[in-house]
Amino acid sequence: MWQLSLSILCSALIGNLLILFKRDPRRDILLIFLGNYFLATIFSLATNEHSLSRIGSAELILGGLGGIFFLVNFLIYQKNITQNGLSLSAGMMRVSLIIPTFVSLVLFSEKIGSAAYLGIVTVLAAFIFLTNARSYQNFFWLVILFVITGVTDTILKLYDETGSQQPGLFMIILFAAAFSGNLILVFQKRRSFNLRYFIYGMILGIPNQMTTRFFLGALESVPAAVVYPLFAAGVVALCFLTDIFLWKKKYRIRERWGILMLIIGIILLNI
Repeated sequence: MWQLSLSILCSALIGNLLILFKRDPRRDILLIFLGNYFLATIFSLATNEHSLSRIGSAELILGGLGGIFFLVNFLIYQKNITQNGLSLSAGMMRVSLIIPTFVSLVLFSEKIGSAAYLGIVTVLAAFIFLTNARSYQNFFWLVILFVITGVTDTILKLYDETGSQQPGLFMIILFAAAFSGNLILVFQKRRSFNLRYFIYGMILGIPNQMTTRFFLGALESVPAAVVYPLFAAGVVALCFLTDIFLWKKKYRIRERWGILMLIIGIILLNI
C-alpha cells in the first residue's frame, strides 16, 4: 500500500506545483511544460526495452494524437486550477472516465457493473451542487477539461485494444509528440528560452513520472479493484485538503457537499 500512497502523493503534488509556479508573475507555462515533456521523453527512451524499428502505425498515429491531447489537456488543467481550484479540477479529470467507459460499451461491447451506473448518477448529482456555486465561465472550463481528458483517455484505451502491445514505444511517441507540439507553440509565440522555467518543468516531470511508476508498482501487490478507486478518490481528497489548508481556498457548504459526492461517484466509477 505504500506505493499506492506515494502514487497519490505524487499525483497531488503535480497540481500543487502548478499553483506554486503560477505565483511567479513572469513564469512562462509553455517553457515549464516543455521541460516536463523533455524529461518525460528522455525517461521513456531510457526505460524502453524494444528496438525503435518496431514502432508501427498504431504507435505513430495513436501516440502522436495522444501526445497532442496530452499537451492540450495539461494546458486546460492548469487553467482550471486557477479558475476552479485544485480539488475540483482533479475531480473532473477523474470523472472523465465516463467517456472511455462509454466508448468501451459501444465499440468493444464491454460491460460495467451496477456500481458504475450508480457512480454516473452520483457524479451528475454532484454537478447540480457545483453548477449553481460557480459562474458559467468557470463551469465552461470544467466541461472542456472533462471532454479533453476523456478523449485523451479514450486514445489510450484504443491503443490498448488495437495496438501491438508495445507500451514502451507508444510512450516514446506520445511524449515526443507532446514535446514537439509544445516546442512549436514556443516558437509560434516567439517565447525566449529561459533555463529557470525549463528546470521548473523538469522538476514537474519528476512526480509526473513517479505517479505512473508507483501506481504500476501498487498494482503488483494490491488488487486492481482496490488500487483504482483508492487512487482516484485519494488524489481528489488530498487536493481538496491542500486547497483548504495550504492555499487557503474558501469552499461554501454547498461546494463541499458537491466535492464529497464527486469523490463517492469517482469511487463507484472505478469499482
